[in-house]
Amino acid sequence: MRSGNVILFVLLLAVLAGCGTSNRQQAAIPALPQANDSIRAEAALLALTRAINQAAPATAYAKRAALYLSAGRVREALADIDEAISRNDNAGRYFLTKAAVLRALNQPEKALEVAQRAEILGVDTPELYTLLGDLLQQQNQFGRAHLYVAKALQMAPYDGEAYYFNGLMAAKQGDTTQALSLYLTSLRLKPRFLPTYQQLALVYRSLGDLNSAMTYNEQAVRYFPDNAQLQYNRGLIYQTAGRLDSALTGYQQALRLQPDLYQAAFQSGLIYQKVRNYPVALAHFQRVQQLRPQFPRIDFFIGMALEQTGQWEPAIVAYSKAMQRDPTDQQAYYGYWRSQKRQSAQTYGSYLPAPTLAKGYDPARTGPVLDTSRVRISTIQPKQRSSTRSDSMTRTVKMPGSN
Repeated sequence: MRSGNVILFVLLLAVLAGCGTSNRQQAAIPALPQANDSIRAEAALLALTRAINQAAPATAYAKRAALYLSAGRVREALADIDEAISRNDNAGRYFLTKAAVLRALNQPEKALEVAQRAEILGVDTPELYTLLGDLLQQQNQFGRAHLYVAKALQMAPYDGEAYYFNGLMAAKQGDTTQALSLYLTSLRLKPRFLPTYQQLALVYRSLGDLNSAMTYNEQAVRYFPDNAQLQYNRGLIYQTAGRLDSALTGYQQALRLQPDLYQAAFQSGLIYQKVRNYPVALAHFQRVQQLRPQFPRIDFFIGMALEQTGQWEPAIVAYSKAMQRDPTDQQAYYGYWRSQKRQSAQTYGSYLPAPTLAKGYDPARTGPVLDTSRVRISTIQPKQRSSTRSDSMTRTVKMPGSN
């Protein structure tokens, strides 16, 4: 038997043996594999899938959900943990796993409800209290969040995640120095915790320390080379530094890893717009619109790129949509007006008058306008003297009112 088959066989025996133990042991989710241990993770997933196909115990679904979550396959994790809960709705750790899955799906309110259910069912672990602290701080309930994180640290003084969430709360409350100290402590205790690297890079970029921001970004990329968000953040750092070519490389790498990362497409569009590569900018803005139709002012950016490529009629349509969404969008209005004038000049050789302002549009709300009551107007004064020639003689005529 080859070594790979031996590993799978051993893992399968371990999973099946775990399925026959006591209820408390069945509910326990094994430690997740490290981020660079993909071979072991895939082997464990395969073993659990075979166990589910043979006996389908609730604990196998819960364990596989945890593995899916650690691999970022959150939809599959949600399906598995829901199945586990449907088979045993009294296992508090199942609800803990579901709360973590819902947090990963950016549903903090639902996640908080599920995490509180886990607490009611008797889960008493640092993992739960750290999760509760995070979910509460996301809703700016800092007092309750601090209590849960403190409880987690009492039980596990070296829990790097707890220090990280304390850092988040400090940052939200404006204490950047304390936040940085807590992030560094978190990183020392848990060097493979991705969010800590992201926050450190974010804080240092906001402080203008781009070298430190890039240092932490590069460290994170070494641990997580296929993380699209890290490549996007790298692009932001380079863009802040004015290194547009390097920024584009980061954004394009992010889009390669995660094609639906609309933020990277938008930033790429802005850079191409800045360097006057308008067709490529247009393609990126249109991609953003496809991925996220409600992206703020995307119709205006599309209209601008269309206008700059000489596509007057589509530009007018895009600007019109922008004004429908926001009648006070002065830039969209003037883009609409310019496009109409240029289309008219191209068609008829003349310019149209300025179009009627959109209903509800008030230029004074979006920028300064010319106040004609404060403009000094100089009228043209007639010359004081003029000369007329009659035959060979010249005579001077005084204008009325002159001295």
